Amino acid sequence: MKLSSTSTLAIVAGFVFFATGGCSNTTTRTTNPGYADRNTAADRSTNLSLGDKDFAVLAVQGGMAEVALGNLALQQGSSPKVKDFGKKLADDYSKANDELTQIASREGINLPSGMDTKQQQTVERFSKLSGAQFDREFLKDAVNDYTEDIEEFKKEVSQGTDPALRDFASKHVSVLHDHLEMALNAQKSAK
Repeated sequence: MKLSSTSTLAIVAGFVFFATGGCSNTTTRTTNPGYADRNTAADRSTNLSLGDKDFAVLAVQGGMAEVALGNLALQQGSSPKVKDFGKKLADDYSKANDELTQIASREGINLPSGMDTKQQQTVERFSKLSGAQFDREFLKDAVNDYTEDIEEFKKEVSQGTDPALRDFASKHVSVLHDHLEMALNAQKSAK
């Protein structure tokens, strides 16, 4: 899942998945019925750094792309390793996207409902491939993608200002490493 705007595949969050475990920014409400809660989700969103917001948006778009690519791998891949990898991607990114969507809702971040144009083009390109050619191209792209994604997630862990997004990124760095290892192993057996 690529997070940079120049990447062809994205993560996500869509991979998109897991509970944040107590890292939410909950609002304390007063018992005074006349008190207007000034810490709404929209107000919290303005307190987030642009980097945090960009990370969330790009991660969820990337996740959506990974779900689509994982489903394509299930349908059009030829090797059992590619098909297994595709299933793992679709499952993991669906969960990750659900988790990220919950975080974004609490933090007041508006997430896109679909992939960006470049990601859509990538999915379309892979939809025209099948068999061994699909396997080779898909795995080559996945290895490059996860290498970049790992760095983006590490950057959010070290530089992000929102605790829930940092925790999300931290938890998913290991998932990305697992995906990279799966892609590398499948790539070795596909040669």
